[in-house]
Amino acid sequence: MPQVFKVRYQGCDLDISATYSNRGDELVLLIHGLGCTKDSFEQVVKYQELKKFSLLAYDLIGFGDSSKPQDFTYQLEEQAEIIHLLLEKLHPKKVHIVAHSMGGAIGLLLTEKIATKLVSFVNIEGNLIKEDCGLLSRKTISVSFKEFKNNLFEELITTMAGSKESGARLWAKWAAKSDPVAFYRSAGSLVKWSDSGNLIKKFKALRVPKIYVYGAKNSQMKILSYLDSISKIPISNSGHFVMTDNPREFCSMLTKFIMTK
Repeated sequence: MPQVFKVRYQGCDLDISATYSNRGDELVLLIHGLGCTKDSFEQVVKYQELKKFSLLAYDLIGFGDSSKPQDFTYQLEEQAEIIHLLLEKLHPKKVHIVAHSMGGAIGLLLTEKIATKLVSFVNIEGNLIKEDCGLLSRKTISVSFKEFKNNLFEELITTMAGSKESGARLWAKWAAKSDPVAFYRSAGSLVKWSDSGNLIKKFKALRVPKIYVYGAKNSQMKILSYLDSISKIPISNSGHFVMTDNPREFCSMLTKFIMTK
């Protein structure tokens, strides 16, 4: 059952909805993408081979069942600071970051805050370069917030709900729980960070074991040619949402990677 953690940030009390299993000092932190929720990691949380680890899947502020303050900036660096504050409450000695899409950017911004605890980083098609901003984030900020809230947001959800891809249909269900302000401002911050070139630099500079995981259907992504010697792992029969498209293969791969770290 989801739990609610209280975090105070810049004088504001925030509720973070999370699925948390406390099984010791080594934590697997699961960070979702734009418009998603902690449910995108549902199969990971249930995976029996990971039961020796503490697991934390949570809804980012503005998404899912977490707080949705209207005066929050929704800058990715602030999302990173909020999860940092929560981690300080949970006191893990070691942290494995497993981050998807926009969550990959947030995870990278978090690494500097938990450098002494970070053990490994699993980047699941996380934003690293400008080309990683496509259908959702860049399209979102191509219009005014008023236009997005009144028309485009619903159009995006409707389009994804009618997709042949199961991951897209799940996204539509999760995105319906997003706050439009949070979605719009997060998209803007994500595009800014992706365009800056700093995310790929941060990922390459990580001194802990790291891998880049992607759906085999997305094997033509430009980012794959930028990663040099970093291990790139395709998940078969999968698109962007490898955790739900092929959870068995993804969870097996993830477990083997984490277990050796």
